[in-house]
Amino acid sequence: MLALVALLLCAPPAGQQILDLRQGSLTYLVVHKLHQVRGTSKEVEGRALVLADGTVRVQVRAKVASFDSGNSNRDVNMREVTHEAAHPYTEVRGILSGVTLPLEGPRQAVLHGTVELNGEKQTQDVPVKLQPEDGGIRATFTFPISLEGFKVERPQLLLVKVDDRATISGDLLFGVAK
Repeated sequence: MLALVALLLCAPPAGQQILDLRQGSLTYLVVHKLHQVRGTSKEVEGRALVLADGTVRVQVRAKVASFDSGNSNRDVNMREVTHEAAHPYTEVRGILSGVTLPLEGPRQAVLHGTVELNGEKQTQDVPVKLQPEDGGIRATFTFPISLEGFKVERPQLLLVKVDDRATISGDLLFGVAK
């Protein structure tokens, strides 16, 4: 009986569907005059709520400490300049419109969202490519941010700072929640 009550409380209302993130990655790219740095996290959490009217509410986050650039010193520096101890997660949340399930084929959409990094929040329109895959939906995206806009002190090498513009990209596979 308790299991039935829990199921009813967790189940979305009729016409709505919950999608959980099955797998995914988030990557940042920063550019210095001498090289580029990519850091990737595969420890991504996310969920989407698809409403009957085609509106989708999405939230995706990753621990700042989970990003790996292949250079541990660089990763420690990234955690310091983003104040990871005080702000352990980076997050994107927002709303897509006009998405009906099942997705009939690839399509483009725009996530009207908020990006949070270093304790700072900024609104951002993110172009997203949606594609049906393995009974779920793959969402891929790339968008620029300003490090200074998020109050991130830009790291430097040989007294030259990395560019203010960083690029964030994601590859996320959502499936129906169990």
